Amino acid sequence: MRLSVKLFLGILLIAVMASGATGSYFYYQARSAMLDSIRDQLKATAKIAAMLVDGDILRKLTEPEQATSPEYLEIQELMGIIAQTGQEYLFAYTMRLEHGQVRFIVDSPAHDDDGDGIISEDELPEPIGALYPDPPIALLQGFVRPSSDERPHYDQWGATMSGYAPIHDSAGRPVALIGIDMTVATVEGKLAAIRQAGLISLFIALVVAMGMSWYFSRSIFRPLGKLQHALGKVGEGDYSQRLDESGPREIVASARSYNAMVTELREKALMKNSLGKILGTEAMEHLLKNRLELGGEMHNATLLVCDLRGFSRLCQKLPPKLLVGLLNDYLTAMVEVIQHHGGIVDKFVGDMVLAVFGHPVPLEQEHHAALKAAKAMVARCDELNEQLRLGPDLRLRNSIGLHSGPVLAGNIGSPERMEYTVMGHAVNVVSRIERLTRPLDVRIAASVDFTLNHDKGHGLTSVGMRPLPGMDDELEIYVLQGGDEETRSGLRPTVKSDG
Repeated sequence: MRLSVKLFLGILLIAVMASGATGSYFYYQARSAMLDSIRDQLKATAKIAAMLVDGDILRKLTEPEQATSPEYLEIQELMGIIAQTGQEYLFAYTMRLEHGQVRFIVDSPAHDDDGDGIISEDELPEPIGALYPDPPIALLQGFVRPSSDERPHYDQWGATMSGYAPIHDSAGRPVALIGIDMTVATVEGKLAAIRQAGLISLFIALVVAMGMSWYFSRSIFRPLGKLQHALGKVGEGDYSQRLDESGPREIVASARSYNAMVTELREKALMKNSLGKILGTEAMEHLLKNRLELGGEMHNATLLVCDLRGFSRLCQKLPPKLLVGLLNDYLTAMVEVIQHHGGIVDKFVGDMVLAVFGHPVPLEQEHHAALKAAKAMVARCDELNEQLRLGPDLRLRNSIGLHSGPVLAGNIGSPERMEYTVMGHAVNVVSRIERLTRPLDVRIAASVDFTLNHDKGHGLTSVGMRPLPGMDDELEIYVLQGGDEETRSGLRPTVKSDG
């Protein structure tokens, strides 16, 4: 096969792949935007509908015999009205969570959904207390906040996308949820229109690509032999091949681009081989910049340990899916606060977070930054309770320990799997300081070593010498006993540059 034909096919293939990738990107972007719009619509409808349902009445409907009561019939009529507010809606219903199981309360009234003139068994409303097996995660989230399915859900009533919102009683406590189902046919119809437009665009792109491929295949020929050979070597991982930068201007430009590419690939390969197994973006960048020796070095750093109180209680009260979602929301919020104040998350141990300030990335006033971060983390935890509208028995409460001292920073593990972390006596001390917050009935506790680097006005109060739990040492402990105003103070610190 002639080189010009090979080049034509190669360029055409690249054009097809680029067109396909671009078309796929815009298709999935449009699809994602449409699904987001549908989910927002479902959540908004469910949230409004939840305001129309009396939570106090729902809480009293517990037995199937109550299905003929005026209260039940009134709510069922409301469910039917809600389900008929849009042609795309199928059902509206209410559910409660009992002992980790989802059960129906009031379902939509009987309706001939398939239009055959006969009310079949699956078109009858579910009785009070009927079990709904294998609920999706979005439904479980609906008991605490408005939510919607990420993708169509399949059950005995068919394929639907649903929106959910909690129903509250007169005291403001969530007692149930309302669900609204949308037929998948509506979603598929909108997706089909997007796919049709994408196929038309792809066909036009292919026609243009064929013309351009033929043109370029006729314009470029002999130098491609050397370039093809060199690229083959690069594909095998050999970055030593370089092209001669002489000849016509176009060939010189191509050779220079190739040589620059090989140089960059060689540098990236070196980075991958030496530091690819180390976790943490900031740590890796700092190590590359300063050529820090692997294996471990002693450094002074400020440590922060944040732990979630009563986590075992939450494990017993919440279903696993809902517990994981709640824990992820909490940890995400804590990490955002730590990074905002210039800290680096070293590791997670269950619900516990260990963060480092001042290493490996130098940080101006690392002790002030750590204290501000601690205050903000406590405040953010309390805000999360209000944001998620968690009940008194599900409220999150964290506590934080602060300490400054020497740590051993370096790589641990094996040649195949390494982790860049900090370790040493200071890490054990800060963990024990956090545990002291419980008997001291405070949210933030710090060591005297931490406070030595603070000026007056830091808000920390000494409670004297205290034995560290699980250790033979005693240490003077300082605690924060201020109000919420102090926990919300603090500006983003400035990170030093070693350059």
